[in-house]
Amino acid sequence: LQFNTCQAVGCLVPVTFDADTTPLLQNATTLKINAIAADTMQPISFTISLNGFGSALARTADLSAD
Repeated sequence: LQFNTCQAVGCLVPVTFDADTTPLLQNATTLKINAIAADTMQPISFTISLNGFGSALARTADLSAD
């Protein structure tokens, strides 16, 4: 997935998760993403906390149900 949309606070990457992946994210503590830096072409890894992801997803589902 190529992207190059960055703001002062960080870069934006559109992603989607399928029905099999979403429950894994709800029960996990971190999400590790591997990428290639656009400016240096060097590998870079990000570790993202999933603390609160399950509650946020449930709240989003509740709000979308209306």
